[in-house]
Amino acid sequence: MGDSAHETDDLFEQSSGRYYELFTPGSREDVEFRLTRKLVLTARRWTAMSGDQIKAATGQSRSRWQILLSLAFADPAVTTTELSLRLGIKWPPLVRTLNELEADGLIRRTGNPDDKRSRLIELTPAGHEIVMQVQPVLAKVRAKVLSGLSEDQLMLATQLLDVILSGATR
Repeated sequence: MGDSAHETDDLFEQSSGRYYELFTPGSREDVEFRLTRKLVLTARRWTAMSGDQIKAATGQSRSRWQILLSLAFADPAVTTTELSLRLGIKWPPLVRTLNELEADGLIRRTGNPDDKRSRLIELTPAGHEIVMQVQPVLAKVRAKVLSGLSEDQLMLATQLLDVILSGATR
């Protein structure tokens, strides 16, 4: 861990004089709090860094490129419910963004032959082009953020996050 991570902890403890009234140093609760706090900070920083760079490169907002990227991995098309679950976002903002993407010609929604109440969503060729612009930007951000980790550490981190994500999904 770099110095900035420790400085972040120190600044938090200094700004929150009551921290040790809530958590005994070194206790499981202390470590759990620190871990979850770092997960949140990491997610926020990753989102900001990747979002800013993709916006500059493609003009697409975070919500738009995340939907497009998720659809790129869908085979061949998904329902709004499936997409909502994959992205972990609620329907109203998802539907709003889907309406925009459809109006811009980046996605297509068609009737679902298996369920007349739902529609299938897929990328258009124009949407695929955006994904092809997003992917190299994300690859550079990933390389920068994860460069300090070995392949073994990346695998371990992925396994640990799978366990944490599973616990957060229950």
